[in-house]
Amino acid sequence: MTKTDAKKPVTFLFLMGNDSISREKAKQDAIAAIQSFADKPAIERFDPEVMPFSSFSERIITPSLFQTVRIFTVRDVNQFKKDDIDTLKSIFTYDIPDIYMIIESDALRVKKGKERALSKDFEKFIDIFNELSGKHPEKFAFLEFVQPAEYKMAQWLETQTPLLLGRTISHKDAEYLVDLAGSDSAALYSELQKIDIFLPPKKPVDRAAIDTVSGATRLKTQFELAQALGKKDFSKVLETIDSLYMGSVYVPLYISAIFKHFWALFRIAVFAKTNPEDMKKFESSMKRYNKEIQDEIGLKLGVAAGLLSEKQRSSVYPVIVKPGLVGQSCHFTEAQYKKIFKSLGEYDIGIKTGRIDDSKTGFQLLCYRIFKSGDIQEQ
Repeated sequence: MTKTDAKKPVTFLFLMGNDSISREKAKQDAIAAIQSFADKPAIERFDPEVMPFSSFSERIITPSLFQTVRIFTVRDVNQFKKDDIDTLKSIFTYDIPDIYMIIESDALRVKKGKERALSKDFEKFIDIFNELSGKHPEKFAFLEFVQPAEYKMAQWLETQTPLLLGRTISHKDAEYLVDLAGSDSAALYSELQKIDIFLPPKKPVDRAAIDTVSGATRLKTQFELAQALGKKDFSKVLETIDSLYMGSVYVPLYISAIFKHFWALFRIAVFAKTNPEDMKKFESSMKRYNKEIQDEIGLKLGVAAGLLSEKQRSSVYPVIVKPGLVGQSCHFTEAQYKKIFKSLGEYDIGIKTGRIDDSKTGFQLLCYRIFKSGDIQEQ
């Protein structure tokens, strides 16, 4: 049974893309729209473990005996074989009252030769559905959701938080949450949900809430410690060490991470010294934001540092630019780098042989010596 005062939603909705959070929100909005139009619609989800798609399609095209409005949802259509794709396409030719279908795929259209390239049959299906949505927008709708690049995730949080939670978040606080939780949209949404439970209704997601829910109970990583040392942020270094020793800590893992980080900084410093013109271009691209130059020189820096391969141009921002590795590399001289490597080597051998105790105090002292590397005396 339908409600005549509401606008009829499209019959076939195709949601595609790797931004699973925005895609799920669109799906729930679509179901809510159908529920506002129809009275208590039944929802049936396709499960390949229960029945083949051919059997599920028969349920779709068979009219309801009780004139019940039905919503059929089908996930992972990008994994369908040709026969199932053909069956899915055939459903579009039926004119069945009181049915709605939500089709989902978490895949993206990518160039051939890439890891997640789509099958030719599925590519054709996308083209056909797009054509139908253009000719019959009242019946077909295609929406694509692409997870933003890492450097745009804070902006994504700003726009999605009001839609997902009915709350606001500032750009600065969004950047802070991304730094804590990472750039995966699902992980960020998980943190937002926990923060939402903690906060009173309508209160913004702010740094205090983020620290309480996402930061305070989370153990810091070896990479955060290495970054703090590279940035010469000793208060962050001490905070991170305090966090590490709240649980069981295997110190050699942290020594290895610090060594690798400083070796990368040293290599960047060497590259900068031998390629001054490239560095001038890179610095200019940072000030005036020239992505092409930033990626070109950033890739050279990443390769020189051993952090990127020649084919990883798309990783320049998260690996080189965002953590500010070029700026970090300028904090130390060549002589200081050598002293740091010597201190790390001696400490690593010492704790492995038992000559040095891996206590919190001893580890703090090592980090202090790195922080004050210019004052380290030759042994």
